[in-house]
Amino acid sequence: MADLPDLTARVQELESQVAELVAMQNLLLRLMSTTRPLSRMLEQYGATETQEEAVYRLLDRVSERTRGDERDLVTFGYLRRGLGEIFLDRRDDREFIQLLIDTLKIERPAYRNLHAYMMANQWPIWE
Repeated sequence: MADLPDLTARVQELESQVAELVAMQNLLLRLMSTTRPLSRMLEQYGATETQEEAVYRLLDRVSERTRGDERDLVTFGYLRRGLGEIFLDRRDDREFIQLLIDTLKIERPAYRNLHAYMMANQWPIWE
């Protein structure tokens, strides 16, 4: 029983450190989102301004459809088709689509929520 106070103190210390790490992670995510990581990623793939705008519109539509009735929820296939229409030369480019999904985690808050939805639904789902 003598170890119990030490264990309690250790758990409290660890909880404090975790809270500090979470705060630091949130700060880093906010800072990274100001650099427009998705725009930079699209630029690396040679996207035009028109294509970039189309991607943001698509993501906004996808994001809107992550709530509501289950029958109306967005699917990975919808995102995949939309990206294929915007980037004909990247249609079904798994690396491009995976990088886009991964980049949403550090993009603006609305897209971080979209990323969480995608992860909860195990996207990407390749048929």
